[in-house]
Amino acid sequence: MKKRNREINIFSMSALDLFASAMGAFILITIVLFPFFPNLGNSSESIEKQKAELERERAKLEQEKKTLKTKNNPQQIDETSVLLGIKTRAKKFVIAVDMSGSIYQPNRQDYRQFIKLSVQDILASFQSQIQLVMIGFHAPNRRTQLHYWPENKYYFQVQKNTRNRVISAIDNWMNRVDGGTPTREVLIAALSLNPEEIILLSDGAPSEDWRQVVNAVTERNNKKIPIHAVAVGDYVTKRDFIDFLVQLTKRNNGYLVGAKPG
Repeated sequence: MKKRNREINIFSMSALDLFASAMGAFILITIVLFPFFPNLGNSSESIEKQKAELERERAKLEQEKKTLKTKNNPQQIDETSVLLGIKTRAKKFVIAVDMSGSIYQPNRQDYRQFIKLSVQDILASFQSQIQLVMIGFHAPNRRTQLHYWPENKYYFQVQKNTRNRVISAIDNWMNRVDGGTPTREVLIAALSLNPEEIILLSDGAPSEDWRQVVNAVTERNNKKIPIHAVAVGDYVTKRDFIDFLVQLTKRNNGYLVGAKPG
C-alpha cells in the first residue's frame, strides 16, 4: 500500500496569480502618479519660484489690459485739464463769480469783460465733459445775494455746444454788479452742493475780516474739497486780498493763480 503524501502547500497557483496581478497594478499606479509626488527635499524653494512666476504673469496681463484699454479709449490717455494754470482731473465743479461793485471801476479796464473771458477760458480748457453749477455773489444795500445758475442748483452738463449758455449767464450777472463781497457765504453755499472742486473768481478781499472767512470755510470743509482761486485785476497791489487767497487755498488743498487784463 502506497504511503500518503502529507506535505502541505501554503501557496497555490491561483494565489500566486492573484499576488502577481496585485503587484502589477501597484507598479502601474506608481508609474502614473510619480510625476505628481512633490520634491520634499526642496519644496520651499520650488514654491517661491512658482510665486515669482505667477507674479510676473500677473504683471504682464495687467500691462496688456492697460494697453488694450488705451487703444480702445484714446480719450482716457490723459484727462488732466489746466484751467488758467490750475491742474485738475475733477468732473464736478462749482464756480463762484464775484459780482461786487469793485468789479466795475471807472477810468480802469473793465474787469466785467475779463471775468467773462476767464470763464470762457476755463470752459475751453476742460479735456472732457464736466458738470457745473455757478454762483454769483454780491451784497447790494448790505444784503447778501447769491445767484445760482442753473437756478434749480442741479449740475449742468457742459459740452461744446452748451458753453454759450454758461457765458450768457455770466453776461447777465456782469450787468448787475453792485455792493460788497460776501465771500464766506458763497463758499459755504458752494460746499453744500458737494462738488469735487470749487473755483473762486474775485478781484478783492471779503467785506469782513478775511481771517475769519478762512477759518469758517476751512472748518466747514470737512470733506477736504479743493478750493482754487483766480485773482482778477491788479491783485499785486492788494495785500489783504492776496493774503486771504493764499491762506484760503493753502488750507483747502487748492491752487492760486492770477489773471490780469492785457
